[in-house]
Amino acid sequence: MAIEPTNITKFIDPAASLSRCLACAAALEGLDRCPACGRAYPVQDGIFSAIGPLTGRNRVAAAFYDGPAWQRFRPWERAFLRLQGGQARARNQILRHLPNVAEARVLEVGIGDGENLTLLPKNWTVYGVDIARTQLVGCLDRFPELAGRLTWAEAEALPFLNATFDAVFCIGGFNFFRDHAAALAEMRRVARPGAPVIIADERPDLGRFGIGHLLGVPALDLWWVQFLGLDRDFAAMALDCSFDPAHLIAHAWPGARLMPIWSRLGYCLVGE
Repeated sequence: MAIEPTNITKFIDPAASLSRCLACAAALEGLDRCPACGRAYPVQDGIFSAIGPLTGRNRVAAAFYDGPAWQRFRPWERAFLRLQGGQARARNQILRHLPNVAEARVLEVGIGDGENLTLLPKNWTVYGVDIARTQLVGCLDRFPELAGRLTWAEAEALPFLNATFDAVFCIGGFNFFRDHAAALAEMRRVARPGAPVIIADERPDLGRFGIGHLLGVPALDLWWVQFLGLDRDFAAMALDCSFDPAHLIAHAWPGARLMPIWSRLGYCLVGE
């Protein structure tokens, strides 16, 4: 699924110059206000803002990643990846599906504080989106060269122009997006024709294998995952996750591939 290098140009434009208005779809042309409808798109501390009030799962997820619960839980996430052979090996099970080219402009949806950035080619120009602003601030602290290329936005409403990126990928968090089909449609829209779109996460049904569910006492699992660090709302959402990757492919992504990763405890979707 590699893209020919001749079709790729290296860009380091700020996100606002590649974006369109969420309200009327007019090109922003690098402005902090839509020239057509006047909607504001401020850039503060190097982060481009294109977000409105959060609802549903996105509201719960943003509160989790913006708050202290994520930092309490994060050591467990890292321990899980170590069991899969280490951070680099676990993440490269997904990143290997990116194009094998020297230069590219790519978008990571759910970039967090940038854990995948050091595994990407140095000549790539990376843009990032997240619904948790504190994660974007952390990413910018670690990688100040991304100033202007990080966007506070929802995956279901990406502010970018059509066919902007040479690859679009999302690693982790997709299970809990508010609208999976809408997020996928947006990721495909902003990818150039033929560009890979990659989505990976843990198996959505992992919570059903908890001891509490097996014993018929699901409240036990709720207590346990809260003990690990999840806040109550996010823990309840995780244990009640009904997302089905195969259903998403069948109904919204013809031709995409579904592959197991992380010792079959995770999945990876790859398509165009």
